[in-house]
Amino acid sequence: MSRARLSVFLGAFSLLGAAGCGANDEMPAIDYVCGTASPIESSGGAACGANDPNLPPEPTFPTDVCQTLTATRSSPTEDDPNDALDTARIQAALSACKGRAIRLTSDGPNDVFLAGHLEVNGVTLWVDAGTTLYASRNPDLYQKTGNCGALGINDSGACSDFITLSGAGPGIVGDGVIDGQGGEPLVGRDYSWWQSSYALREIDGSIGNPTLINTATGTTGLLLYRITLHNSPKFHVKITSSPADGTCTVPGEGFTVWGVTVLTPSRWTNSRGELLTPSFARNTDGIDPGANSIATCGVMACNTISTGDDHIAIKGGHWVSDVIIAHNHFGTGHGMSIGSETYGSYTSPDGVQHRGVEKVSVYDLTIDADSRPVGSEATASDFNGIRVKSDESRGGLVTNITYRDICMRDMTNAILVSTAYNPLFAGTLYPDFRMLTFQNIRHVTCMGVQRPAVTLEGFNAARHLGPVTLDNVMVDNLGPLDVAAEFSDITLGPGDVNFFPAGPGVTVTDNRVGGSTPRACVFPPLPAPDVPPDWLR
Repeated sequence: MSRARLSVFLGAFSLLGAAGCGANDEMPAIDYVCGTASPIESSGGAACGANDPNLPPEPTFPTDVCQTLTATRSSPTEDDPNDALDTARIQAALSACKGRAIRLTSDGPNDVFLAGHLEVNGVTLWVDAGTTLYASRNPDLYQKTGNCGALGINDSGACSDFITLSGAGPGIVGDGVIDGQGGEPLVGRDYSWWQSSYALREIDGSIGNPTLINTATGTTGLLLYRITLHNSPKFHVKITSSPADGTCTVPGEGFTVWGVTVLTPSRWTNSRGELLTPSFARNTDGIDPGANSIATCGVMACNTISTGDDHIAIKGGHWVSDVIIAHNHFGTGHGMSIGSETYGSYTSPDGVQHRGVEKVSVYDLTIDADSRPVGSEATASDFNGIRVKSDESRGGLVTNITYRDICMRDMTNAILVSTAYNPLFAGTLYPDFRMLTFQNIRHVTCMGVQRPAVTLEGFNAARHLGPVTLDNVMVDNLGPLDVAAEFSDITLGPGDVNFFPAGPGVTVTDNRVGGSTPRACVFPPLPAPDVPPDWLR
């Protein structure tokens, strides 16, 4: 089984200062590699994705703008309960401009819009550079069950979304910002969305905070382009979208997420001076395809994500297929994840039954735990690299998944394939993980003082993990106890692999021929909040 392990960073550089595992005097010293370059240097100067034959052309901004709304606020202050906010005028424009775009723009010092729940049905919402659309902190504007904003209540469906996308070709674009204000006190309360969520951490409870951007079942052709997302109360983006005709002929016909930045928290303290950290911003997944219903034929390219939970979590509770995840850079977060729901089943109009998560290609990815501190209560899950996760209460098929050309540094779990994600949950929906390929993968250490781990875990003797292929996979600084495997069928090679998985029910076919070159890892600087002058990183 996978082991909970706590990552420890050098105190002079990080806020995280927990005790690590006991030292082993026989272990060699950790080899440190710290390569950083600008994004332009890392990409050779070309526009991100421009020379990738697997991707469609980069999206563009709309040319048909139906209405332009100008900001009348200079701050998101919301102390007056009679404040009408900007909800009505934004919604009126969205409703009047179906099939076209509305644009939010600034006017001198007035650069803020403040709204409650918005419906974007078949229209594009364009947030201009220098303009911020803030989500209201008033729980009454998102109320669904009566528990939205209530403290200590485990009700994941209590709140409506801030923005709900639906219909044909909805989009959110622009060089502006959408800010969920997750760390700020709620109107009429002395706590924030994140404080209410963090209060349920010990029982793994799911509070009903608003999702920042959600998509309704039946959405087709979703586009998110160049928008910056900050401080969602819960998940940032949940994607349910597929091609209009149900077939995937061109990548991205179902949904495209390109050039999006997620930075949460976007500041280290809130308006009351209270500390905000990624660990504190609980359940703030970056982007989750398949969260509500099927998501197919998707492209997620050239995005930058630092957050308090999974960077990307492919949810297989329905069906997710034909997804390309390319040229992305991750900072703080729980990893490039699949699961934990993988039990989905969907029968397409042609009568074919589809299951779980299939045909996903992840490549040219950096995952960098050194981008910023994560908080004093961070755990091992705050430092995951590549992760496939499920358990017998929600397991199902995951197959034909490829990871290649990936660099990671200072992960607790470099590669974690777990069929016992929550061993306390019981059921008969058994994980079925097949055809996982890891090629040209490198994990390095820069600031960490604990060695990384690799876990390859099948469910039991009757339900093996595999086949798994490891080809030119190099995880620096692995110790003899840092590789765990069971009930797995694994092939090594033809490129080198610097570890040999062994354990109960493990079969290994060694096709390594030697001579492969470990991937050269370069990590671009990532967006991060400004650190107060008296803090240590």
